[in-house]
Amino acid sequence: MINYYLCVLIFCWLSLLILAILVYENDRLSLRAKGMFYLTFTLISAAAFAEFCGVMLDGKEEYPSWGLMVAKCADYSLTPMCVVALANMRIHTIWKKTMTRILLLNAVFQVFGVIFGWTVSIDEHHYYHHGPLFPVYILICLVIIVLLSVQFIQYGKNFRRQNRLSLYCIMLLVVLSIIIQESSINCRIVYLGMTLAAALLFIHYTEFSQLAADDVLSEQRVQLMLSQIKPHFLYNVLGSIEMLCDMNPKAAKLATRKFSRYLRGNMDAISGPSQIPFERELQHTQLYLDLEQTRFEDALQVRQKIDVKDFFLPPLTLEPIVENAVKHGIRRNPDGRGMIQIETEELEDCYEIRVIDNGAGFESNALPDGREHVGIRNVTERLEQICGGSLQIDSAPGKGTTAIIRIPKQ
Repeated sequence: MINYYLCVLIFCWLSLLILAILVYENDRLSLRAKGMFYLTFTLISAAAFAEFCGVMLDGKEEYPSWGLMVAKCADYSLTPMCVVALANMRIHTIWKKTMTRILLLNAVFQVFGVIFGWTVSIDEHHYYHHGPLFPVYILICLVIIVLLSVQFIQYGKNFRRQNRLSLYCIMLLVVLSIIIQESSINCRIVYLGMTLAAALLFIHYTEFSQLAADDVLSEQRVQLMLSQIKPHFLYNVLGSIEMLCDMNPKAAKLATRKFSRYLRGNMDAISGPSQIPFERELQHTQLYLDLEQTRFEDALQVRQKIDVKDFFLPPLTLEPIVENAVKHGIRRNPDGRGMIQIETEELEDCYEIRVIDNGAGFESNALPDGREHVGIRNVTERLEQICGGSLQIDSAPGKGTTAIIRIPKQ
């Protein structure tokens, strides 16, 4: 039995080690989520080791009896903690304080239970037996399982039917492994069941976290597209084209073509790929600037210093930054005139895009008028979630603004 049992535990420990490596290599997980996984894997490993020590020391008169007592105390204290930790891999229980008190109470109860023989007693041949208050430990475990089951059922209501089924089956796997082990001394599979549950919950977490992230990105794309459809901008461009129809029909035709391409670019950002070549984004930005120069002529100067353009970035990343530079920078100058410069540079670990204007500027610690800067927030969030990029904005009143977009090479 020991050989078979040891093989099962080695399988569990190796599986938990592989899971820990997978968690470490997953860049999409937050530090808090990784810490939660590491804690769960550590508790299962420690509890399995405690149970193994209890099995190995049972009936071994050559070893001191206190070693067996410590092993059983650790086993009965850590096992409920493992169950709660497994549940916390997927749910955040509203009874967190209650669970913590129950686990602490059980740990204290096990210490006194082993010392005074309430839960574990050891005979003269160093065999352990359940004490008269061992059913109290079973009752504590049942209370924990019932509370967590209620939480799982409530949490599962947030999922579709087929997604709830997988969650409930994982919960049932742990419960069945506990029932089978408690009903058969020679079938120790609790920690095997917990290890499998940990692996399945990790898959469940990463799968549906990815789906949730995709939903957020889709919603952000819609919000970004809607934020780009600004009635005042549309009216102003159409008004400029209407004036050109009388003054310069050829220029009006060219402006109409650019306006059509600009609108198409905004629509493509919803259904298109999550990342596009920088050159394509630059072309879309240039369409916007051409339309603005149709209105303001030489009051808006544009310069470009493009040292590198062979990289990808999320669509509608550069254009909203440039649009904000025109609307909230250049146009707020006393004379309504100014210059925007777009630069790119390849650094050791990233590609850097800089949008520099000599507009009115503002205090860098807070963007003015948050309602008008929803595009900036969307750009920041999409950069972080899609490619791990960042947006930095430095500004000072009367000195202009510099926006720096960084796209990691990896």
